[in-house]
Amino acid sequence: MLINGFNIAAERVDLLIALVMLYLTVATKPRRTAVLSVVFYGQILSVANIILHMASIFLLSFDTALEGFLFRMSVLFYYVTYLGILVLLFSYIHLLSLKQRENLDTLNVVVIVFIAIYMIVVGGVFISDSYVTVIDGAYKFTEWSSVNVWFALLDVVLIVLSTFQNRNEIPRVLMNLIFIFVPFEILTLVIQMIQPQYVILSVTYVVPFMLCYIIFHSNLYDEVTGCQNKQAFEAHLLSLQKKNKNGKRIGFIYIKFPRLEVVDNYELMFIANSRISAQIRNLEQHNPDARVYSINEFTYGIIFPNNSEHVTRETIELVKNDLEEAMSNWEYSNSPEYRMVVIKNDIEKCDLQTLDAYSNFLFDKAAKKKVRVYEATLSDYNICMEQKEIERVIVDIRNKDDLMDPRVVVYVQPIFDVTNNNYQNAEALMRLDVHGRLISPDIFIPLAEKVGCIHTLTRIILNKVCAKIYEIQDYYNFEAVSVNVSLSEFMDYCLHDELIDIIKNNGIACDRIRLEMTESMTSDEIEAISHNMEEFNAAGVHFYLDDFGTGYSNLERIVSLPFRTIKFDKSLLYKSMDDPILLRLIQNMVDVFKSHGLVVLVEGVENNKQAELSIGLGFEYIQGYKYAAPVPINKLEEFFEPKLERLA
Repeated sequence: MLINGFNIAAERVDLLIALVMLYLTVATKPRRTAVLSVVFYGQILSVANIILHMASIFLLSFDTALEGFLFRMSVLFYYVTYLGILVLLFSYIHLLSLKQRENLDTLNVVVIVFIAIYMIVVGGVFISDSYVTVIDGAYKFTEWSSVNVWFALLDVVLIVLSTFQNRNEIPRVLMNLIFIFVPFEILTLVIQMIQPQYVILSVTYVVPFMLCYIIFHSNLYDEVTGCQNKQAFEAHLLSLQKKNKNGKRIGFIYIKFPRLEVVDNYELMFIANSRISAQIRNLEQHNPDARVYSINEFTYGIIFPNNSEHVTRETIELVKNDLEEAMSNWEYSNSPEYRMVVIKNDIEKCDLQTLDAYSNFLFDKAAKKKVRVYEATLSDYNICMEQKEIERVIVDIRNKDDLMDPRVVVYVQPIFDVTNNNYQNAEALMRLDVHGRLISPDIFIPLAEKVGCIHTLTRIILNKVCAKIYEIQDYYNFEAVSVNVSLSEFMDYCLHDELIDIIKNNGIACDRIRLEMTESMTSDEIEAISHNMEEFNAAGVHFYLDDFGTGYSNLERIVSLPFRTIKFDKSLLYKSMDDPILLRLIQNMVDVFKSHGLVVLVEGVENNKQAELSIGLGFEYIQGYKYAAPVPINKLEEFFEPKLERLA
């Protein structure tokens, strides 16, 4: 298509592409990265620049003063928007380096200098009307009208230099595209300068912005369910939060298929997705404002307006009934049982990470309650946020790695020696100080294991116990203090070296420390456990088998490992008081262990009746509130007898 001697066919195609990409950016919830705004504004400027360029070409043959004014304004804003495009292209590539995002000084200096030079040169051309001339009574563009193309070439050079400088921090896929696309850019710009009648300049910026959007920001739809992914879920959430200034509430529904997730059964999940797709269409028809997203291969997330209890209840029941229908008449043996959690309380301001943690917390709660559908309460959210804060504290403790971290608080519970009628040993118990509140191990130990910080806590409590033993060992008679160690830590074949170094660095003998581990161990763990136990025993560190009676290890396995003490769980003692058969079984186990040279201990003894029963069964050591409650470690020596020579 020729207008005033210029072929603008490429411009028209690029305008269509730019408009489509701009629509997709607005309508498809792209990933909201740190540089998405650069692409978005680049697309807007691309549309504006193409329109202004075509307008200036169309108005070149102006006849009236008004048309002449519009022509000059079109040219002016064409140059201005093109400057914006060049700055955004360079900024996008430069900011793909995380290092450069942290320090914007270089970017700011380059951009300011580039803008200043561009405004001086291009502004001079515009003010002097050097970009246009009169030939045979008609206005024609001169060579100076393409002055902006020279700056485009300079922009390409700056992009190449920035890419080379940050080559170790820019994604490889983008590096490859840059070095493929740069020669094309240069060739296109040179052709544009040599053959200005063929207008192809827009290709040099429409295509880069399009590729950047597709590669880094687009959230494609699943062909079966029509759902977008987790990044689109986040983008939608952020968009609603930004718009939600009038008090409208947001509801969330999460759906998971735990059986398929455990075994990574993608084939059956594809079948489940096929069945669910019809239900998703049904939801979209009944509640057009509801959006369904695929959070991962086995989890869906739904965002819906929570404006009234009636609408919310209707949406929940619709999703629930549709799921039941989709999963009914399942012809395969492995049924993909679903779980659904509903969040309708006021948590709209939370981010995606918090929402993920909350939904997983609710799924765990639904599993414990053995229900398919669980609706969250405000107390659930408070408990979850408390756990998240505990996790944050635990991770901070690990990162600081201070073996005397005051947030790890040590208590001790003395263990009564039945034979000598005194206290010779104690168990170290850990508490966690979270902003002045002590958290029990039942709460924070599972969280520490989940976030991979349990070993740091073990090292800290061991170090503090060793420091206390060093302080009192010359003044009091006692044997040892036991410390609990997680089974997961024994998977490290070098565990013994690290913990023994802590003991020795505190100046105490290794036989002053006992390590407690639970009975619940699998055959796959035995090799690593046995190796560490042998090394500990060789150094003088002996072992307690903790919580005996709650796990599933057989006697042969227990006897095969170098345990010195078997610690019976309190649940066995409590049940045996009303069960004569269990009572005889415990008596036999105590006799068997003692016949193999093992020491037997029972915990959880709280009253005289339990104490008498424990002594009658032959337990050599007893632990529980009947004899001593846990106390801060600085009071440990109060339970031990002073050495006579020190008294003298």
